[in-house]
Amino acid sequence: MFVGFLKKLLQSLVATVAIMTVVFLLLAFGVLSFDKDLFMAFVIGSALLAFGQALFLVGIDLSILEVGRRAGTRLMRMKKVWLILLFGLLFGFVTTIAEPDAQVLISQITSFNPFLSTWLIISLFGIGAGFFVSFALFRVLKKISLKYCLLILYIIIFVLAIFAPNEYLGFSFDAGSVATGTITAPFLLSLVIGICSVRSGVSKDDNFGAVAIVSTGPIIAVLLLGIIVGPMANSSTSIVTETTLISVLVENIKDVSIALSPLIIIFILLQIFILKLPVRQALKALVGFVTSYVGLICFLTGVSYGFSPMGKFVGESLAGLNTGIILLLGAVLGFLIVFTEPSILVLAGEVEEVTSKLLKKWVIYVALGVGIAISVVLGLVHVVYQVNLWFIFLPVMSVAVILSFVVPPIFTGIAFDSGGIASGTMTVAFILPICIGLSASLNGGDSFVEAFGLAGIVASVPIITIEILGLIYMLMNKNKRSQNGKRNNSDDSQ
Repeated sequence: MFVGFLKKLLQSLVATVAIMTVVFLLLAFGVLSFDKDLFMAFVIGSALLAFGQALFLVGIDLSILEVGRRAGTRLMRMKKVWLILLFGLLFGFVTTIAEPDAQVLISQITSFNPFLSTWLIISLFGIGAGFFVSFALFRVLKKISLKYCLLILYIIIFVLAIFAPNEYLGFSFDAGSVATGTITAPFLLSLVIGICSVRSGVSKDDNFGAVAIVSTGPIIAVLLLGIIVGPMANSSTSIVTETTLISVLVENIKDVSIALSPLIIIFILLQIFILKLPVRQALKALVGFVTSYVGLICFLTGVSYGFSPMGKFVGESLAGLNTGIILLLGAVLGFLIVFTEPSILVLAGEVEEVTSKLLKKWVIYVALGVGIAISVVLGLVHVVYQVNLWFIFLPVMSVAVILSFVVPPIFTGIAFDSGGIASGTMTVAFILPICIGLSASLNGGDSFVEAFGLAGIVASVPIITIEILGLIYMLMNKNKRSQNGKRNNSDDSQ
């Protein structure tokens, strides 16, 4: 466990140090003015974020991943479809409530708009995700094509978006991107792999795509909220309160306790009635949950206390710069995200394995880096020029869905799943606050909703990047088979 923690800590430190380097370079070049208290909070927050994220990921490996894999296997052997779907609904709900990236996004919204309830929003995310976890499992059980599911779901999304107030479009896509994060995505992947390992006739393609389907649930839930309640109440100014490290820590202890309690209760019930793990393994999983609990508290405290405030400060400071410089900085930060998200390493390894090493890891890193850089630039263009998000999301998702009918099926699942991986912690905790600070400065602090949509964009554009890699792989594989065929014909003629 200790070795695993050190490995995760190193990955988290690479992420935070990359962002800290950019901040200190901006300070050195005079873009940022020096604020002793803010910079001290940023350093402390960065340390807590790195430590907490590492501890949280180690705990997840011991608890969520193991429980998901074993639960999928056990439920399939019980041969009760209704029980599998009910389990998906409940676990999807509680994992989304505990999702750190979702909590960070919601804290950004509620800090600027006191009329929105934190628990109302997180419950909406959970309900949307829970129903679509069940649907994702149903798709695997009934062997329904992923591309047709995605086509229908995104048609529903854009039809709902026509009737919802405009500000809910960006908010909804952000919700979809963060609801399938550090807890939900690993759990889903392990659960589906567990089901596929038992069910006969299931192809390797079905291991992917569950995250893509589940991410549409919160999007639909938020758009329905917009249709029901109408335009979002907008606070004219953000609420500024004096916060200390201790006060932030105490608040997060309370919130995390409420968020993780249902997850632990469900695990105990699963252990009693379904899993029936040996005592030693059950205790190991409980230790994992406790480790995740402590890690999540440290992580959220670091984000709230120092990391996100620095992001807002950077955004406010950029407002006076030339637009070209702002977009260039956004592209650099977007490209750096590739090296700050540990999950991207896992994705790159999967693609390399699926393509029999025809597509190397470094190719995937560069392609995703370019895709995320373009995403962040599009998000900043939206903020600076107030471009309607319809002109971004509709063409991007249309191209992504159309390409799903062309690329090899396994790349459709990997591509859409990659969106949730790309729009991870650093996007929500740092780059989104930059957009909020920039929007507040450009619009006099009274139009913070213009900043939202960034996480959704970052989750969308890389889908096309991976699909393009799928097309390249298809052509390379076709060329390879053609060359082998010519070589075999030549051998036969001799």
